Amino acid sequence: MSNNKKIDNIFVIGLGLIGASLCRSLKESNQFKKIYGYDVNNEVSKIAIEKRYIDASVEKILDGIEKSDLIVFCVPVSEITTCLYQSNSFFNSEKIFTDTLSAKEKIIKYFLENDLSDINNFIYSHPMAGTENYGIKNSKKDLFTGSTSIICSMKNSSNEALDVVKKLWEFVGCKTSEIEIDYHDEILAAVSHIPHFISFSLSKKIVDLDFEDKYSWVYEKGSLADMLRISKSDPVAWANIFLSNKKYISKFINEYIEDLKLLDSNINSENIDNLISLLKKSNSNN
Repeated sequence: MSNNKKIDNIFVIGLGLIGASLCRSLKESNQFKKIYGYDVNNEVSKIAIEKRYIDASVEKILDGIEKSDLIVFCVPVSEITTCLYQSNSFFNSEKIFTDTLSAKEKIIKYFLENDLSDINNFIYSHPMAGTENYGIKNSKKDLFTGSTSIICSMKNSSNEALDVVKKLWEFVGCKTSEIEIDYHDEILAAVSHIPHFISFSLSKKIVDLDFEDKYSWVYEKGSLADMLRISKSDPVAWANIFLSNKKYISKFINEYIEDLKLLDSNINSENIDNLISLLKKSNSNN
């Protein structure tokens, strides 16, 4: 994968949609000696073995790290602190670490509180891929094809670690885009977290109106169906994401409410010119 460091064994921690899809893509390539996997749910690990998504599962995270050259955290936000704690002794080692979390605040906080902000072998990453379906049974070997993975270095990250992580995502079909870690959660609030929040909120409103029994056709193809699609995402995972990025999500929501109020005011004023002008501002081509 890298001109400088040979990656033989990869360890994927968390075998949900993202982790299992990554394993499938890496396993199918036949380019690595071993793909190890770990999940807190033993049944998920068994499925990964039975389906040959991984070469072997491990009982403890420590075991997988010891066996591997590259470690990828694909766990829910709520589990990352435990994973980092168990990895402590391997930071600033020959191992290389990365993650796939949608919000990075918990990782940043852990490194700050444990005096690990100067480690050189951790690279933040976030593949912008996924579906409203979740879990290992919905994993896809081509999930990452054509998507973009966001890459964020730490202040002392080695060029070798950066190169390995970039090549990991390019290897499974991603383009990569490097940004500063300070901007990651703010950007993701706008492009991912808020769209999910709006979809969940809109879906709840439609459910409250009891359209499902009366007008089932509203859930068929159309603009509403498109907007409600991601509201089918895992509510537990997204509740944790919302909480982990509450600073930027809350800021965006309050600004969005003001925009909705302005739209409402323009509709009620019946001033067509003002309304058209406002709507035009939503289109970047205007």
